[in-house]
Amino acid sequence: MQAISPEGIESSLTEDGSTVAEITESFTEAIDAPESVTEPFAELIGQMAQTIDQQSEELSALRQENDALREELKEERTTRAREAAEDRKRIHQTEQRLDSMESEGAASDGKTPPEAGEDAFHEPKTPLEDVIRVPEHLVEDSLSANQARARFVSKDVHQYTRSVPAGRAIKSSELRRVLSAKDGGRTYTETVSRVIEFIDELGKDSVEVNKTRSGERVVVFTDEIVKRIVAYNNQSNAVVTGEGVSA
Repeated sequence: MQAISPEGIESSLTEDGSTVAEITESFTEAIDAPESVTEPFAELIGQMAQTIDQQSEELSALRQENDALREELKEERTTRAREAAEDRKRIHQTEQRLDSMESEGAASDGKTPPEAGEDAFHEPKTPLEDVIRVPEHLVEDSLSANQARARFVSKDVHQYTRSVPAGRAIKSSELRRVLSAKDGGRTYTETVSRVIEFIDELGKDSVEVNKTRSGERVVVFTDEIVKRIVAYNNQSNAVVTGEGVSA
């Protein structure tokens, strides 16, 4: 005897437009069986039909949910790809702007960059230091929101980090608190991750991202980059306040 699938049962019950009651009544009349025999059968058929209808509705709902999730994932991938492209463009534009500013500065004072001594120590050696040097009034136009957050943390890295054997470090949870204080509200995990990615990418070999035993990420700045950042901040503050900068 060939097995009948739920889809086959549903089709046989509905394809000619007959109701379950009509089909059951026709069947009981044909076999001329007592009601005590046919009634349980009719109830069973009715329950099966209800189960099939319920499963069909659930399957339809699952398919709609799956389609919605697929579309959402597609939009998220598109958005991430667009943001990544915009980030790369902004970084490139920032680097070009910084190169232009440095060239104009060298041409205006007629001096060549120092090659040795304390002043040479102030020269940026990573894109992260170039980003830190973006003037405040150009930050909004030159950097994305998360790049600006990475600049904010890195610019005062000595204040937000603690000393470790490899340099100075800040945990992701500590970074979240710093960013939340800056933005005046809750900072999401995705935002923290993006900021860490920017610091790691722009910091090159001067920044390393590790994990604690509990799995929490830790951003480690080398002592050398921290010293350069602090020296640049001191130099900038001295220029702003009109104080001299000692050699």
